[in-house]
Amino acid sequence: MKKRVISVLLTLCMAFSYMAFASAEDGDKVEIKFKVGDSILSINGSDVEVETPYIAGDGTTLVPLRVITEAFGAQVDWEGTTKTITLTYPGVGIVLQIGSAVAQVNNHNETLPEAPALSANGVTMVPLRFISETFGADVGYDNATSRITVTKGDISGTQTVTGITNMTRTGDSYYQWSIDTPVDMDMTDRRLDGMGTEFTASDGSELHIDLYRYTDDEIKPFDEEFSRVKDSFARYTLMEAEKLTDDAGNKYMHFQAKNTEKIIDMREYYGKDDTTIKNMILSIADSFKLGSIDNQTYNLSNVSDGMREIKSEKYKFSFKIPADYMQYTAKAENEFIFGNTDDDVNSNVHLGIFSKTDTVTAEKLAHKDHDNRMKAYNPEMSKITDVESIGDTYRYTQTVSGSSKYNTYNIDVFFEKGGYVYNMSVTAPSEKEAKSAEKIIESLKTEELDFAEIGKLLRNDPDDETMASNTVGNYKFSLPVSWKGASGSVSGVQSSVYVNGSTGSMISAVVNKDNDYTSRSLKGEAEDFRKYIKDNSDNQLIGNIEYKTIGDKSFACFTYKMMSDKTADSYVTVYMTIQSKELIMFTLYEKDIFYKGEGIGILENALASITKK
Repeated sequence: MKKRVISVLLTLCMAFSYMAFASAEDGDKVEIKFKVGDSILSINGSDVEVETPYIAGDGTTLVPLRVITEAFGAQVDWEGTTKTITLTYPGVGIVLQIGSAVAQVNNHNETLPEAPALSANGVTMVPLRFISETFGADVGYDNATSRITVTKGDISGTQTVTGITNMTRTGDSYYQWSIDTPVDMDMTDRRLDGMGTEFTASDGSELHIDLYRYTDDEIKPFDEEFSRVKDSFARYTLMEAEKLTDDAGNKYMHFQAKNTEKIIDMREYYGKDDTTIKNMILSIADSFKLGSIDNQTYNLSNVSDGMREIKSEKYKFSFKIPADYMQYTAKAENEFIFGNTDDDVNSNVHLGIFSKTDTVTAEKLAHKDHDNRMKAYNPEMSKITDVESIGDTYRYTQTVSGSSKYNTYNIDVFFEKGGYVYNMSVTAPSEKEAKSAEKIIESLKTEELDFAEIGKLLRNDPDDETMASNTVGNYKFSLPVSWKGASGSVSGVQSSVYVNGSTGSMISAVVNKDNDYTSRSLKGEAEDFRKYIKDNSDNQLIGNIEYKTIGDKSFACFTYKMMSDKTADSYVTVYMTIQSKELIMFTLYEKDIFYKGEGIGILENALASITKK
């Protein structure tokens, strides 16, 4: 197991003047209003001219990335060589790439409804709902005015720190940090895993204490990290850049930087240029210490005997997980995901709460998820028990073994309380850890929810039944709409790539036009390509070339395994045919745990649907 290292970032920032529009840095709420096709956005009542939002694909609204995310208070960084965008915000880290429908959100992948694109003016356009909801904003549509409203509100249920404790210090015994108790500030946010804590002053100024986990091999040398952070202030006037050591011998770096709008003092502080507030925040920040806390310090930690209690006041549940589990950003507010951050250990907990309907019951969801796993997984690696009912609870288990990376033991439990269905899924590295997984399930406690307060909570499952028409070159074919992707063209080769968000499986479609294809045989092309694959030492051929008639076309097909030291081995299945002067090749990429699942059937259905445009 890789050793994990905790890195602490204490940030504050102070604005010198207001920007053209009010951002999340300046107040408690951001409200953005606009119409698709209109280049004017209203941000907190101020009009801003932007690249015009438009509709793409199957009704996805694309909006200019920077103006939306900076209104939320996020930092946007662009890397031109790879066309990669990095968004940084407390508790949220997003990496996007132009033309790719797969986004990295807090170290896990999500599939977007449309890939980010560059406008004719070079402005990055992204799917509105994904980017808004990932930052915790709500998206609404007014039929009467055809206006879209994006609202990002403040954190509800705040607590005044001085109302909680009279102790002069506040800290966390598990993560071993402490600070002078922030008098006259509210603790406006604290992540359920304890890795992020936010304090807010009366004028909206904010102080954040954020922790990040890294493996030993991910930690850069101190001097190298210092240079990297220093370079990140290239757009500011640098005022301080210090390498320091605290009384306990901990190394740390201190930066101060400013531009015409704000000053950053290592920590990030939002608010007006109020000297009293500024001095208070700086005083608190300077009091920050790493190390064990004493009994005179108010302890925010909820860790006991190596387990952390996860508790939601809004959704009235609690359960216990290992203390080193980290909270991940879920797609919806009513879903909660926690997991081990070690890449070599497959452990996680997922809790979802959904409204009960005629089609959404504990029994029906249990059988639906069970059947989906049966279809998706490699039957040679996956053993799934039948759904059993224990009182009002439905459950099944799955054991995955023989994988190069993803051996797991999973317990999936479903039950109902009031008008809602609960689904808790616990994944452990192996069946040997079954008792630990059961303890997490047994620790779950729930109270009946008030529908008037919570409202309707739908489970947004991928649509695997509706077929979408896709194109590559001069050909059309069909795939389930749950397979999302982007297309492009390079040197006369047309290509499209589609990704299944649930499994990560990928289908690529390529059309290459060449006059030589009139004289070359399908057999010759298949043998040459198979030899090319064989010559790569990381590939292992599986079986021989086969020939199949699918629809009205003859295909050569073969499979090989791509072996990897760092990630799971993958199986790649290639189908190719020659039509006139064009080579058509479809390739299915699957992790070993999904090989021999439903992927081949989906691919062959797509091949059967190929027609000329």
